[in-house]
Amino acid sequence: MTNFKRISQIFFVLLMMLFSLPSVQATEASVNSQSFNEVQDIVKRGKLVVAMYSKDAPPFYYVDKNNQLTGFDVVLIEGFAKLLGVPVEYNRSAKFLNDTVTMVENHEVDLAITKLSMTFKRASRVLFADPYITLHQSLLINRLELIKQLKGRPQEEAIQNLSGKLGVVAKSSYVDYAKHFHNTELVPYSTWDEAIKDAREGKITAAMRDDAEVKLILREHPEYALDLMSVILKDAKDPKGIAVSTDHNQLRLLLNFYIKTLDWNITGDQMINNYDKEITILKQKIAMQEQQ
Repeated sequence: MTNFKRISQIFFVLLMMLFSLPSVQATEASVNSQSFNEVQDIVKRGKLVVAMYSKDAPPFYYVDKNNQLTGFDVVLIEGFAKLLGVPVEYNRSAKFLNDTVTMVENHEVDLAITKLSMTFKRASRVLFADPYITLHQSLLINRLELIKQLKGRPQEEAIQNLSGKLGVVAKSSYVDYAKHFHNTELVPYSTWDEAIKDAREGKITAAMRDDAEVKLILREHPEYALDLMSVILKDAKDPKGIAVSTDHNQLRLLLNFYIKTLDWNITGDQMINNYDKEITILKQKIAMQEQQ
């Protein structure tokens, strides 16, 4: 039997198992009659084409000292591709995170995985697989600027009513997330490092991104804590998902099945503080998938 026929049979079994799950039957029953075309095309082509942001974002994706692309996103998607029997070809031409969404929308790639926040605007353009990790929106606030804004109020109240300039990475989900701070003026930056620099110098009141990025910068530069205070917005979640085009629902379903059966539950803290341990656990879970 050819490899393609074997892969097709595996897809059929996997999707039949997926549809047998009670939580899936009611919401996904309407796709039973659809073809496997997009997945078959990937297998026939012999590669999975993946959009990933041009700038590294460790520990999710980055080029290591051996000039190898690695990280949680990389291991996760390469494990999926291995189950399909194909290698991954990365397209890292995106100058902004939103560019990866456009690449998916225009069918330039099969999918995008790049620590991509699942927002309403993006979901109106592409389909998202179930989140593989949920982070939290966070702030790095200039300590002196915050003291100026206290004015006898509790610190929590001052943060909720933060004013001044708020830095974010341009064309990222945080351009929209930051709008919840109605009293601030949004300042977009081409890089996170530039926003951090200006926050430390007091040129902006705060910089906003997910808690993994905030914790990582303070871990790598503990001296920054003299100037900056980290605030994790526990009620403001930032789920990260894999994006596929709106006509690639079968690919999305297969990704959902893959993520669900991995049963990989991890937090930003675990990623940052126990990288070697957690990435080994992920690789072991993927290896178990390959043996089934």
